[in-house]
Amino acid sequence: MGKPMPLLSNKGKSFQGSIVLGKGFILTSEEAEKLIKKNPRNKDVLFQYLNGDDLNNDSEQKPSRWVINFFDWDEEKAKTYPDCYEIIDKLVKPERQRWKKDHVGNEIVGIYALRKPLPQKWWIYGEKRPALYNAISELDQVMVITRVSKYVVTTFVDSSYIFMDKIVVLSYEQKDIFSILQSTIFDSWVWKYSSTLGANTINFAPNDCFENFPFPLSTESLQNIGELYYNFRKELMKKSQLGLTKIYNLFHSQDISQYENNSKLNFLKKHLEKANCCLKIEEIVSDVQNLRNLHIQLDQTIINLYDWKDIALDHNFYEIDYLSQNDRVRFTIHPTARKEILKRLLLLNLQQYGEESKSDSFDKNFGKKRAKSFPKASNITLFPEV
Repeated sequence: MGKPMPLLSNKGKSFQGSIVLGKGFILTSEEAEKLIKKNPRNKDVLFQYLNGDDLNNDSEQKPSRWVINFFDWDEEKAKTYPDCYEIIDKLVKPERQRWKKDHVGNEIVGIYALRKPLPQKWWIYGEKRPALYNAISELDQVMVITRVSKYVVTTFVDSSYIFMDKIVVLSYEQKDIFSILQSTIFDSWVWKYSSTLGANTINFAPNDCFENFPFPLSTESLQNIGELYYNFRKELMKKSQLGLTKIYNLFHSQDISQYENNSKLNFLKKHLEKANCCLKIEEIVSDVQNLRNLHIQLDQTIINLYDWKDIALDHNFYEIDYLSQNDRVRFTIHPTARKEILKRLLLLNLQQYGEESKSDSFDKNFGKKRAKSFPKASNITLFPEV
């Protein structure tokens, strides 16, 4: 049947976060607060900075750090914020303007190591992502997915953050779209068409698995189940003080209700004691089971929207053949159902692509352009920032 094609209906909805390119831009919360206290005007160029670890491992999904942002300003304007400018001048400029070295390690004076305009405009980000921040400027919250993760998990965060390049930002606020992107249907599509970093780590790039995903024609009926699922999970994270990854470790744990010699529950017990949480393990287990039930309801509602009621999802614990042998059991749909859904989604993608290609606004280079905008996750950061 071929491979899925990019769809115009999904164009301009997904964005990679900013490539800051310089550790000096990044501040601790204490450093940022000190700068704001020194001069409240500094808040104009100080923003909370969300990374993948915050998203997956913090129960409140709040940024742990801040970042200086001079947007696309010229240097003279950046200098009008001297407290922040001096930090970048001291910590970023030397790294950006270092000389290239020859094959024996000697500096080649006069030739910068980094591409133009990174050395010349050292006070601004390597990739500012203006399209991203313009697209979300009118939104209160945005949907986000960590690019490199054990699970494909979608959530909402405040739109005022600066997003690290390891985060994909989707310009949606609606819970109906959340429902689809959180579903096993979309998860199956992502694992089918995305690259991986090791057998059990997905490398989520929108041009591989989002821009070609054929959404149902109508999604409004998913609003209620999406709202219910999201709010229930958010409350579970809050009261258990567990991040998304640990929540879904429990979600996919087949023996979670077996309290004897259970490593995941032993971890949970120690975590609750350390966090001084008054919840009992049994309450967490019950809530995880309820989350599974909501997931079943969510998946079934989506299948009904596609009018594929003949497919029996049969949610249960199954071994997933594309995962590593030591960790391949997931709470998911039956493998036969997954294969049939993937086949029908591909047919639907090709059908939608065929219809869109007849449009006057169709751009044959759309897929090629987007492929370049999302390089492999292992190759996108010259200066590690986490």
